[in-house]
Amino acid sequence: MATGTIISLGLYFVVMLGIGLFAYRQTDTNVEGYMLGGRQLGPAVTALSAGASDMSGWMLMGLPGAMYVSGLSAGWIAVGLTLGALANYMLVAPRLRVYTEVANNSITLPDYFENRFADNTRLLRVIASVVIV
Repeated sequence: MATGTIISLGLYFVVMLGIGLFAYRQTDTNVEGYMLGGRQLGPAVTALSAGASDMSGWMLMGLPGAMYVSGLSAGWIAVGLTLGALANYMLVAPRLRVYTEVANNSITLPDYFENRFADNTRLLRVIASVVIV
């Protein structure tokens, strides 16, 4: 390997470790701090993160397969997914953020449903988890 490549990789690793150390010192030690960024992330960052997580598998494996089987007309699937995600972030996400804090600071959707509807049997949580998976 060339010397410049080794130096570049070494510098990259040091910078990444520095960013990780800085973020580690800034974070809370509870689950909310880990899973939700301490509820300090802005809407744009949250939307980009959720969109990347949600769409990556589908756009890399599902959509090309659908386009291979159906042809170029399956490209409209991507348009529908994008518009659906946009509507979700503009209509559902703002209200859900407020209500999850009110509903006993819920972290996941099954938590939210259980707390919102006071389900002591945990049946609603199990149903929501099965539907999500």
